[in-house]
Amino acid sequence: MKKIIFIFFLGIFCLGFLVNRTEASLLKTAASFRKSHQFKKAIDEIERYLQKSPNDRNGLFLKGLVLADLERYTESIKIFEQLIKAYPATPELYNNLGTVLAYSGKYENSQKAFQKALHLMNNYRSAHKNIDALKFATDYVKFLKKSTYSPDLYSKTSIIKSILDARSNIDTKTYKQVNSDICNKLVESQMLIRQIQTGLARLGYYKGKIDGTFHKTIKNAIQEFQSSRHIKDNGFVSWELLARIQNAIDEKKINDVQKKQLTLTQINTRRLTQKIQHGLYDLGYDPGPQNGMENENTLKALSKFKNDYNIQEKANISFEMSGHIMKALYQIQGKWTMVPLIPSDLCTHYVPLIEYINNGYKPILYIGYGTILKHKTGNFIMIVNTPTACQDMKKLLRPSLDTLNEGLKKAVQKK
Repeated sequence: MKKIIFIFFLGIFCLGFLVNRTEASLLKTAASFRKSHQFKKAIDEIERYLQKSPNDRNGLFLKGLVLADLERYTESIKIFEQLIKAYPATPELYNNLGTVLAYSGKYENSQKAFQKALHLMNNYRSAHKNIDALKFATDYVKFLKKSTYSPDLYSKTSIIKSILDARSNIDTKTYKQVNSDICNKLVESQMLIRQIQTGLARLGYYKGKIDGTFHKTIKNAIQEFQSSRHIKDNGFVSWELLARIQNAIDEKKINDVQKKQLTLTQINTRRLTQKIQHGLYDLGYDPGPQNGMENENTLKALSKFKNDYNIQEKANISFEMSGHIMKALYQIQGKWTMVPLIPSDLCTHYVPLIEYINNGYKPILYIGYGTILKHKTGNFIMIVNTPTACQDMKKLLRPSLDTLNEGLKKAVQKK
């Protein structure tokens, strides 16, 4: 199988504008410096360029990006707001503005910027992912506020040490053969049920607790949803069901312009095709243009995916296939790096998810590239699957963690 690709979507990426060859060559040096993380040199080059062309949109755009890299968020926000006034119909500007606002701790304004980007381009994948990541991060902060959060006693270093100490006392053979299989299946089941509970709650079918357990209330909610969608109301939990629930949620986002251009069936088919293309890409396949239009590359990628995962599903574009891809994306979780709770902790140490579970952690929220876990003591941690995702999430959470840490210091001083 091809190498698995993960992308964390709350980063600041490419320029987003088309530039002519002359402009591209003039800004090439600055862009090269940024790529090699030489941000101060990059900003110097950009300033020289803008002295000659102070209102050039490409120079200003790159300046906004580099200022964000330098954590000069207030200046970066002003640049993007200036560009939005000049080019109000450009979704990339709102998406990047939302990113910088999020990193500066202005989460509510950040969400509004992402939503504006989606209003301009409904299928803007990066903006969709950014909204999800922002909610994931803010939910984590809410959990921390409920727990006995202490950065000194509950740091990444102490957590990793306790896990490694426990691992040294485990019989490796038994651990791999028994714990790994059983726990992985249990975690997958709990996580799937949680996702279904959350989705049905958003649709108004489920009003119970989001706890990852299967009971009569969730079964009745599933059957009610299935009946409303004219599918067999068996009340069963499956990845296909989750794909259908997500499709129902997406239907609410369809705007009037789209309805005039295409029928609901056509919109649903294109959106489902695009989700499958996105999933194939994230798994390391080449689905061709990810535009919701079935093409030769998409069919080849699907054929290879089905062969790699031994899937007998005949239909290429279906909720069943989307469910298979979602399950595959979940199961490729291997090793994780924990998001630091304090600035001195680094994004470098990997520990398999299963080891967190074996040491008293229970997954309660999952978003594809990360999981929030609750410890038996009542504390919470977040783990993600790449150092890059860890660094980005660390930047996103820093304003809130700084506030929490400051509050703890004041509480200790009063005592």
